[in-house]
Amino acid sequence: MIWIERFFNWLPISKKLKVQISARLFFLFAVWLTGLAAFVLDGQAVQYTSNVLWIPLFGSYLLILTGTFLIQNSLGDTVLSVRPLLNMDDSKFKKLLGRIEWYSYSFIPYLLLTLFLFARPLSGDFTIVLRTLFEGGFVGIWTICFFWFFSSLLSATGIWICVSIWLTTYLISRQPIRVELSPETMKKFRGLTVLGLQFAAIYFLAVSFGVIFPLSQPIHLLTDVIMSPILPFTAVGLVGVLLPFYNIHRTLLSLKKKELSKIQSEFEHLETTLDGILTKTDDQLSDQSTGARARHIVSPERSLETLITTGAITLRIFNLQVRERRIRAAQEWPIDISFISKLLGLGLTPVAAKIIQEILSRLSS
Repeated sequence: MIWIERFFNWLPISKKLKVQISARLFFLFAVWLTGLAAFVLDGQAVQYTSNVLWIPLFGSYLLILTGTFLIQNSLGDTVLSVRPLLNMDDSKFKKLLGRIEWYSYSFIPYLLLTLFLFARPLSGDFTIVLRTLFEGGFVGIWTICFFWFFSSLLSATGIWICVSIWLTTYLISRQPIRVELSPETMKKFRGLTVLGLQFAAIYFLAVSFGVIFPLSQPIHLLTDVIMSPILPFTAVGLVGVLLPFYNIHRTLLSLKKKELSKIQSEFEHLETTLDGILTKTDDQLSDQSTGARARHIVSPERSLETLITTGAITLRIFNLQVRERRIRAAQEWPIDISFISKLLGLGLTPVAAKIIQEILSRLSS
């Protein structure tokens, strides 16, 4: 991701999203023109311009390039937004932030993944690669430089964007949390939920565009869609998004149980104390009514002190009841039904893309 952002930051353009998308679209168009030039020089311009596969391919690349801009600007802010929720000192938080920045902004993961994706086709018949490079003319050179290396670089960038977002959410979810439980607790995790939806959007749109696997296999029944590779990729995406939030759920559930147990213990202690005071007062009043000695007569000062103590304990019990209701009303998950509905909608995107592609394919034939 860092290589892309350094390139576009070097350009004298605005940081607005529309301008950045336009710049990235123009960049991809320039790359497409280099391929057109290569095919024109070899006399294959018609074959190049009539290839409609460039549309989904460049659509996926535009998604990746736009995703780098969005994540570059939101990832750091998201991590800082959850700083008040983490029960750690500044040194530990800086260490965590350093790990996240290395995952997100270091060039090494992108380079290694790019080399792996680029070398994978070379693991077959290497003579085909040499023949393409030296006997394919300008088209062969462009195929090696763009279709293999440039595509591998962008694909690696897209994959690592998803990995870095997931790692950021997962690492944060594994840290000790310090949060006051209330019905508003869920809103404090909004930054992480937005980050999770960004991961889901990039992941499922990439699947829909066919970056991870081709969407060209014919289908005859709806079960063909369910049994296709879409299902495992969709399942992995859904589990990947929800897993970090499950860690936070366990922490919130544990905090909720501890708070309720603490309130229950304090409530029982106050109740026992109040019962003792009331019992002692009843005994003293009973002594007075039966004509006990003067030393058993309760003075006005003692009665006032008992009344104040009883009132304070009663008020404390009332406050504990209010606090208990707030804690019981606190959500045990940092996500709500709106998040789930959006996630499921994104998860169905590859299925919808597969069905639409098949309908268009049959209409064209």
